[in-house]
Amino acid sequence: MKTDQPGLPFYAYRFLRYPIIMIKHNLWMSVIWASLFLLFFSSSTLANIIVVNGLTHEYKALSGETYRGTVEVQNNSDKDQYVKIYQKDYFFFHTGEILYNDPGSSERSNANWITLSNNYTKLAAGEKLSIQYEVTVPNSDSLIGSYWSLIMIEGVNDIDTNNITGGISIQSVMRYAVQIITNINESGLRKLEFINVSLLNEDSTKFLQVDIKNTGERFMSPVLKLELFDSIGNSAGIFEAVKRKVYPGTSTRSRVIIDDVPPGLYQALLIADNGDEYVFGLNLSLEIEDD
Repeated sequence: MKTDQPGLPFYAYRFLRYPIIMIKHNLWMSVIWASLFLLFFSSSTLANIIVVNGLTHEYKALSGETYRGTVEVQNNSDKDQYVKIYQKDYFFFHTGEILYNDPGSSERSNANWITLSNNYTKLAAGEKLSIQYEVTVPNSDSLIGSYWSLIMIEGVNDIDTNNITGGISIQSVMRYAVQIITNINESGLRKLEFINVSLLNEDSTKFLQVDIKNTGERFMSPVLKLELFDSIGNSAGIFEAVKRKVYPGTSTRSRVIIDDVPPGLYQALLIADNGDEYVFGLNLSLEIEDD
């Protein structure tokens, strides 16, 4: 099994509660609302639950095999905290679209293979808890490559309407998405496709925007590397993008920053290196212009 380092929650949302205000003079409407935002605005972060053992859990298993894992959560607040645990499927695209579908709805979902030890629990202040999960891989010869889904960890607090004294109260709820990946032994085609490569300049920053898609059957986590060569074949530098996960059928967008490269025409080699024997390359000609 491999787990990554503790990370930030993948998103947050806010609930707004507006007080009922009786205003007799329309003249003062804008003044009162401006005062509410400037003087009575308050924010309460309800979710102090964090996941401490990584947001990606990757396993290798055989058909018919059962394995177990844990999601370690901790209440960092000084109050008791309720925690809701549930599942989602997960799909994303280089355009920025992210889908959190019903568990088991995706063709490559392993959500229905997973049994959680609990779905709702309470943590005392400072308490740490291991949420157990068990993954039973179906005994089927048709399974090949990678299957995945999410275990969602959400801190929950009741909204206390008794303490509203006026103005706007904003309460944040944090959710963590823990990716559970099941690789069926070493099976599955590893294949990445470069679907779009563009040289862009934004806010005086030059970068190569690269969209890649996993057209294979196996989860991959490549690093994009770009090497530039000048007119006489000398290397003008090697540049890297942030490592990104890409599941079968999903796509990602990365930026390879190439600032401080002198203007000119360059030959380039762009590779997606999965950190093993699977490396995918593309030859390019890039003309870098002066700002």
